[in-house]
Amino acid sequence: MKAFHRSFALALAIMLICLMIPSAFAASTGTVNTDKVFFRVKASTSSDYHALLKKGTVVTITGTSGDFYAVTCNSQKGYIMKKFVTVGGGTQSSSLNASGKYSEYTSAKTISALGSVPAATKVGSSGAAVAKLQQALKIKGYYRTTVDGLYGNGTASAVKNYQKAVGLNQTGTADRTTLNVLWGKATVPKTNTTTVSTDSKMNGITKISQITVPSTTRKGNTGKNVLALQQALKIKGYYKAAINSKYDDNTVEAVKAFQKAKGLYVDGVAGNKTIKALFGTNAANYTYVTERLDWFHGGSSRIPNGASFTVKDVLTGKTFSARRLFGANHMDSEPLTSKDSATLKSLYGGHYSWNRRAILVKYNGRVYAASMNGMPHGTSTINNNWPGHFCIHFYGSKTHGTKRVDSAHQSCVARAMNASW
Repeated sequence: MKAFHRSFALALAIMLICLMIPSAFAASTGTVNTDKVFFRVKASTSSDYHALLKKGTVVTITGTSGDFYAVTCNSQKGYIMKKFVTVGGGTQSSSLNASGKYSEYTSAKTISALGSVPAATKVGSSGAAVAKLQQALKIKGYYRTTVDGLYGNGTASAVKNYQKAVGLNQTGTADRTTLNVLWGKATVPKTNTTTVSTDSKMNGITKISQITVPSTTRKGNTGKNVLALQQALKIKGYYKAAINSKYDDNTVEAVKAFQKAKGLYVDGVAGNKTIKALFGTNAANYTYVTERLDWFHGGSSRIPNGASFTVKDVLTGKTFSARRLFGANHMDSEPLTSKDSATLKSLYGGHYSWNRRAILVKYNGRVYAASMNGMPHGTSTINNNWPGHFCIHFYGSKTHGTKRVDSAHQSCVARAMNASW
């Protein structure tokens, strides 16, 4: 009997010790419950992402980190917000890259063995067309990781490297031209080059001083401002194509080359500093192009936490400086100084208010349409006579309380889109 008691006591002690040791997170299956879910590199809403996952994609949950699950989608590890994953019960195979799904491509050793040219794809795309592209790039030596059918930053980088090597515009997008060249169905198109003396759109202009200083522009813009930009770049020797008044890939590359030569931030955007460097430091005939920042489609990381920016009230034209504190559904911010707090408060008649106001937010040479309220609340980290922070909303952002897009804020954002800095 004593031996039994000793054995029981020993077993009980072992059991108690095991209960005291924290267990590791047991891996489980989860299913993405909505479309276009960010599969992020880090557990942060401002992190880069591998791809946008489709509804029904099955992932393996390996841990947790705050509001995120640590997951594995085949060979790639990353994070997905918990609210977008239904844990357990998932039987549908990944719509992106189930194990072995693309074996018919990964076994190919030549481009011709891959078959027909796939559809055009870009960052965020997924599926067989991406897998076929990845294997083609791997055959050519530009892609060195797993063929998973996810068009993330690694695939975009491989596409850019290939485009650079063959003389195409380095967009990182697998467009029809890039794919046809990669598959050997076409050669790199020759640029229709012109000179200052042969381009009909130069209109006899031979000096920068003869060109009216344009407003700032970026890819997708058209018209007289782009025309003036192309004329100036041609005189400087950076724009070789025929002038067409369209801010296309040729214009982007010319602007990037000029920015690099002048030691400017290279982004291909003809912003304030670029215009001044091109037309002279006294160039004053420019405005910023107001942009729509899509909060949940890459916009939330455009202005990082801790960054300072300038706010312009659309109605009065008053400006003040602020700093981003944090914010997942929208941007929570603080006035930078007591003077900035006083300016913000003056916009509401010297009172605090939840009323929405149309504003422009200027950061890093770019201007975004936005909306704000004037009510201090929650956390405060700056001694600025503003007891809390205030909210700034962009296109598609949501309130923290209701988790819904606020129509009043969005109306102000739309109004701000028609304003300029």
